Amino acid sequence: MNKEDLIRILQRIDEEVWLVIGRRDPKPRVVIVGGAAFMLRDLTPRKITHDIDVYEVDEAIRAILGMYPEVNRAVAAYADQIPYNFEDRLVVIDVGAKAIEFTAPCVEDMVVMKLYAERPSDIQDIDGAVSAGEIDWDLLERLVYSDDEAAASALSTRRYEEMKSAFERMKERCGR
Repeated sequence: MNKEDLIRILQRIDEEVWLVIGRRDPKPRVVIVGGAAFMLRDLTPRKITHDIDVYEVDEAIRAILGMYPEVNRAVAAYADQIPYNFEDRLVVIDVGAKAIEFTAPCVEDMVVMKLYAERPSDIQDIDGAVSAGEIDWDLLERLVYSDDEAAASALSTRRYEEMKSAFERMKERCGR
């Protein structure tokens, strides 16, 4: 799926929610992560992704999202890979939705998630955000090293230490 496909799918989901439950205040929220979040925010040179990773979804619309095979709702298993207070830094993704508030973690929270995986596509996403000048390095440093962020959500010390090593490699690659 390219960015236009992602937007089209999210708009279809939004229309379905509009027809089934109408408008609610506050709007039901969907938190998108992964490559789709990077693509929707123009933070990666990647042109395609295989799915839309949904980290959190409001209970009122969970069943509707389940009708879309492009939506991967199994990413909550990676809860230890996102800084603890990410909800405080959510960013709205504007796809023209009227019934749903589509959001994504801030760039720095998503970079931490990508550092845990550190696959070639993850490195590409990170490097895209760096090239776009969208990373607040002070915030990223705090998220990686603060006891109440990535360290607080880590389920294992070993995985947390691996992520910190990936961050050091990232800084080296970026000349930081």
